[in-house]
Amino acid sequence: MNFFKKPYHIRRYLQPQNVKGYISIPYTEKTLPMDVQTLEDDVITTPDGSRSVQRLKVFCDQEILVEGQEAQQKADRLWYQGKWFECRSSRLSENTPLRHWTATFVECLDAESGPAGGGG
Repeated sequence: MNFFKKPYHIRRYLQPQNVKGYISIPYTEKTLPMDVQTLEDDVITTPDGSRSVQRLKVFCDQEILVEGQEAQQKADRLWYQGKWFECRSSRLSENTPLRHWTATFVECLDAESGPAGGGG
């Protein structure tokens, strides 16, 4: 069901690779139709002081990945309003015929470059 979905960029990280003694985490980027909703901000404390970070709730027909140590999986990232957001939770909702993934994302504090294809 695509009533409220728009295309958004997702950065999916692959398995870590050892390249000449350095660990590298390659990634792929794709565009998925998603319904993105803003939630309340969280206040976090860093060595530089307190900062407000935005949280999102996302509905998608395709799986969104969270970080997993066993599988050496880094969490998916979503490009939204010029910032990256990292997936913190993701679950499959099969309680209606509109089977979909529900995920929460938190604004990233690092300054990683935007998607290769531009904004979104």
